[in-house]
Amino acid sequence: MPQTRYAIIVAGGSGTRMGAAMPKQFLPLSGKPILMHTLEAWYKADPAILLILVLPEAQIGHWKELCAEHRFDVPHQVTPGGASRFQSTLCGLAQTDR
Repeated sequence: MPQTRYAIIVAGGSGTRMGAAMPKQFLPLSGKPILMHTLEAWYKADPAILLILVLPEAQIGHWKELCAEHRFDVPHQVTPGGASRFQSTLCGLAQTDR
């Protein structure tokens, strides 16, 4: 029986080192947010992989708006992260137990 594979994308950056006004994962690249390119690349590499996107809770609503605006339909699960990258990674890993 094949094991389920996951890709956990922890996207909690703020963009301050880039001097950006918005988190870097939402910056546009070729007409859509960088994060969409990331999820598409994982999906194209393996459509069977389960994508788990970890975002700060305050950014989840914005992400959903962007998905609707760009008609983004790559299957993925969104989960809120923690106070640090380590805690956010644990939040993503916790979603693999289901």
